Amino acid sequence: MSLPPKKPSSPVPPPPRPLASKAAPAPAEDAPEKEQLEPSELDDLTHAEYRLLYEEGARNVLFAKRQQWRVLEYFTLLTLALIGIGIVMPFAPDMARFISGFLVFVGVALIAVLLMLQTWQGREHAKMAYLAGDLSNFARTARRLKPKTSSDVHRYIILGVMLLYVVVLCMVAVRLLGDLGR
Repeated sequence: MSLPPKKPSSPVPPPPRPLASKAAPAPAEDAPEKEQLEPSELDDLTHAEYRLLYEEGARNVLFAKRQQWRVLEYFTLLTLALIGIGIVMPFAPDMARFISGFLVFVGVALIAVLLMLQTWQGREHAKMAYLAGDLSNFARTARRLKPKTSSDVHRYIILGVMLLYVVVLCMVAVRLLGDLGR
C-alpha cells in the first residue's frame, strides 16, 4: 500500500520573469550630449575613507543643529517655569532681581553655545566640500546644485532668528519678573 504524495504546505512562487532589456532611446540630433560619469581617481580604501568622513561630517552638522534647537527649548522651558513659579508664589523684589540676573546670565551663555555650534557646523561643511572635491563629477555637480552662498545665508538667517529669540525672551522675562517682584 502506498501513501498519497504530500501536498506542499505553501505554494511555491513562480520564478521571477526576466527583466526586459532597455533599449537606449535614439538621441535627438539637437539634444545636448549627456554628461558622462568620471569616477574619482581614489583607490577603493581611500574612497571608502572619504565616504566615511563625509558621512561623519553630515551627521555632525545634523547633531549640532539639533543641539541648537534643544538648547533653545530648554531655555524656553526654564524661563517659563521661573515665570510660572513667580506667578503662583510672588517673589520678593531681591529674589526677582536675582532670578532675572540668572536668566540673563544663562541667556548670554546660551548665545555663546549657539555661536560655537554654528561655527562647528561651518567647519563640518568646509570639510565635506574638501572631501567632495575628489569624488566623481556627478557628486561634485550634485553639491553645486545649491550654491554655498545660498546655504550660508539660510544658516545665518536661522542663527539670527535664534539669537533674536533669546534676547527677546530675556527682555520679556526680566520685565515680567520685575513686575512680579513688586
